[in-house]
Amino acid sequence: MQLALQNIFVQSLCALFACVAYGIICNAPRKELLYCGLNGFWGWFVYRLLYIQNENAAIATLMATMAVTAAARFLAYRREAPSILYHIPGILPLVPGTAVYQTMTSAINGQILETYSNALSIFQLAGAIGIGSLLILVLPHWAFAFSPLKKK
Repeated sequence: MQLALQNIFVQSLCALFACVAYGIICNAPRKELLYCGLNGFWGWFVYRLLYIQNENAAIATLMATMAVTAAARFLAYRREAPSILYHIPGILPLVPGTAVYQTMTSAINGQILETYSNALSIFQLAGAIGIGSLLILVLPHWAFAFSPLKKK
């Protein structure tokens, strides 16, 4: 268990660096880059913990997306910035890129059943990302105001 947690932490650190790099590419403000990365760290950490427990990628993706979206909304309130600034980089590690690659490879090789299976997996994961985001985004802005903002 100790080794698994270390592995999850290292993977989450890699997600942090990937999200910071994505923020740099998309011209996010420099002072917000760390928060973009931390949101990606948080999302991947939640995903891996849940995936190890129940081995269901769709449920783990749904819950991790909800965690990322809630953190993005909280950061948006605290940092007085748009939530999309933290939301998109935070979701980046959860995007099913490997499944898309496997689907295209199996389609090119003429493996029809494997192509359909992989495509179904992609739709499940993409749906989990969409639904997880919507469930949190429909909450009112004040729901993320855990403490009042300081007057400038």
